[in-house]
Amino acid sequence: MSEMVLVDEANRDDMSRKVGIFLYSDTKLWLEGDKAHRTDGPAVVSPDGVERWYFNGEEKTREVKAFFKERQWPMSKGLDTPEKVEAFSAQFLK
Repeated sequence: MSEMVLVDEANRDDMSRKVGIFLYSDTKLWLEGDKAHRTDGPAVVSPDGVERWYFNGEEKTREVKAFFKERQWPMSKGLDTPEKVEAFSAQFLK
C-alpha cells in the first residue's frame, strides 16, 4: 500500500530524485517502496494543485488525462464510482 509523505526542506532533494522532478515544500507524495505510486489518485500533488499520476515510478499523467477526456469524465471528480475504478484499473493497473 502506498504511503503519503509530505515534502519539506529536510527531505525535498531526496524526494525530488525519486520522481525526477523538483518538488516544492508541502507537496504530497505517495510512495510504494522507493517509487512514486498511487492507484486511487495522483501520486504527486503540489501545493498549487498540480497533480501528476505515477504507477510503479513511471509518470502516466498524459495517459490518465487522455483516458478521462475520452470518457468525458471530469478530472475533478476523480475515480468516484465503482465503474470508473474498474475501467481505470483495467487500463492502468494490469
